[in-house]
Amino acid sequence: MINLETLHANYNSDSVMGPDDADAKKLIVRRREFEDYCSAKSREIEEQRLSWRYYHVDQWTAEQLKVLKKRSQPPMTFDRTGRKIDSLSGTIRRLRTDPKAYPNTPRGEQGAEVATQVIRTINDASFAEDLEVECCRDALVHGIGVDELMLEQGDQGDPDLRFGYVDPRTFFYDPRSLRTNFSDTRFHGVYKWADIDELEALVEGGAELVKDALNNDGGYWTAFDTDRENLWVDSRNRVRLVDHWYKRGGMWRWCLHTGNVELLSGDSPFFNERGMSISKYSAFANMIDIDGDHYGFIRRLRGPQDAMNQHRSKAIHIMNTRQLKIRQGAVDDIEVTRREAARPDGTLVFNGDPKDLEVIQPESEFLQQTQYYQDAKQEIDTFGPNQQLIQEFGQNVSGRAANLLQQAGLAELGPFLKNFRMWKLERYRACWCAAQRYWTSERFLRVTGDAGVAQFLQINAVELDAYGLPTLVNMLGNIDVEIKVDEGPDTETVMGDVFDLLMGLSQNNVPVPPQLIIEASALPLSDKKKLQGMLAQPDPAKQQAQQAIIQKTMAEANLANAQAGKAQADAGKSQSGALLNIAKARTEGMPEGGPEPKTPLDVEEQLASIDEKQATAEHKRATARNLDHRALVTPLQLLADHSSRNADRFGASVEQIANRGFEGMHRHLDRAVDDFHRRADRESRERVARFAAARRQPSQPK
Repeated sequence: MINLETLHANYNSDSVMGPDDADAKKLIVRRREFEDYCSAKSREIEEQRLSWRYYHVDQWTAEQLKVLKKRSQPPMTFDRTGRKIDSLSGTIRRLRTDPKAYPNTPRGEQGAEVATQVIRTINDASFAEDLEVECCRDALVHGIGVDELMLEQGDQGDPDLRFGYVDPRTFFYDPRSLRTNFSDTRFHGVYKWADIDELEALVEGGAELVKDALNNDGGYWTAFDTDRENLWVDSRNRVRLVDHWYKRGGMWRWCLHTGNVELLSGDSPFFNERGMSISKYSAFANMIDIDGDHYGFIRRLRGPQDAMNQHRSKAIHIMNTRQLKIRQGAVDDIEVTRREAARPDGTLVFNGDPKDLEVIQPESEFLQQTQYYQDAKQEIDTFGPNQQLIQEFGQNVSGRAANLLQQAGLAELGPFLKNFRMWKLERYRACWCAAQRYWTSERFLRVTGDAGVAQFLQINAVELDAYGLPTLVNMLGNIDVEIKVDEGPDTETVMGDVFDLLMGLSQNNVPVPPQLIIEASALPLSDKKKLQGMLAQPDPAKQQAQQAIIQKTMAEANLANAQAGKAQADAGKSQSGALLNIAKARTEGMPEGGPEPKTPLDVEEQLASIDEKQATAEHKRATARNLDHRALVTPLQLLADHSSRNADRFGASVEQIANRGFEGMHRHLDRAVDDFHRRADRESRERVARFAAARRQPSQPK
């Protein structure tokens, strides 16, 4: 727990610090802000209460149940809304990746890896994966997801950082806020009922301070208080505590008050990367309508869900209902016949011709109600990822293929996923800045979760270098690089495409260097360097094999040279023998017309022809090797061109998104100015009308 100190400086109604202000005036401002939320957001709170009832399968109103009971119609509930919300939150959980920090400078790689491990350590200690699923479900149902960043007492001499879940039904905020990340809010906080014993444990002497405010909060309530009022049925004393965070003069401050009593107050201990004060609460909204009310996806699913329940209930009622067509006098008692016809084993007694009594089953209306039910069911099932897509997630497919399937089903959830992602990134930045400020002692962060190998990263340490001088090791406060925080590896990014292309080439027996595959992977920098170092180290067995091959090649070359010398000697001997035979033939009178013997010049020309053929064959082999090298380089060139085109498209997309954001902001501002002018004109006309009416009234005699 963080040690809270009472803030002695106070603030007046104009929100300006002054030494002569009274505590009561500051508390009046805080209470007025909470009352503004309770009154301005009453319609939003009512819709949120209804959304939670739909999620918890409480989908029939009391008036509807009375009507169904009067009709003897069963209140059937086929819950698809709650299942759809759980399906969406589960699918979004599958999309989660670990946070990762990227440097903006070439020298910031080591600092980026340290920041990544710090953020992941804080998230692991907070069970952030489960917390994000809770907040995601709240945003889908309630329309708002909230958590808080906490400082807890640590065992290293400095505080530990944790994320905590916040129930959105206890969260209040500035009703003027219209941004999905609540960046334009001037105040927010949490209100909860607490026992007097809990208050005494939190604030020493708190029971004496609030003895006049027991079981009362000053008269301001929300509809969520009435829902849980039945939980406080015993005689224990209770107070409602309001953890109120507000922004004044560019600084976030907090105040813990109940009723007319301020218990504790202080300044926010958290700051962003620019050194600006921030609140401990981080919230995001799903959707905001034109009236400024926040809502979730239940608003879209409520109509089809009501249609499913009503059409199915009506279809079952029609199935159990029968109409009778009876000729006058064909039965003795019509009521008895009607009751018997409604029974599955009823007996119908009639007089006369069987055609005088006919039981009519409204099959066409039953089919219509069933078709309407199927249409409503399909409307809910096709919202977001469908069931077939969810089943495909369980198949043995690659990560890239699963990502493509998920993107196909989550395309219409784009605005929500954007708000959810930006909220997570803000949380990552906040915890990193808090760790830089408050983690000053030496720590060891676990880098991997391998069972057999314990790998840790040391931060805030002092070691001796090679010269015996002290040096700092991974000091968080001294990391001066600007860290850009993202959600980690995304297979749809350029590097993901590069890695997939290289793996595809390798699987198709195209020689791709292992160093290139490791460099394009999403592994941490330290792991990349380690693997590349292992590849660079020579293998003793391979060295011995290569040396043996070299020795064998040299022996074969020597043998070939010896054979060539012997062949050359044999050729000389043959040439000498041929010349000797020619001389003998001439001296012995060899007959004319025989073939002329080859001269030494002819032999030399024949040898030159053989050398030319060998040179031509070598040239052809060199050309073939050149073509092979081009075949290896061409995929890499195509890869570089593909990466460049993706980067250009990404830059153009970012610019378009920014332009659309500015255009939307200008349109909202123009509408606000037009509304202001219309209200001013209307008020001016009303004042003129009242003035004219006052002048027309006759004056009363004194």
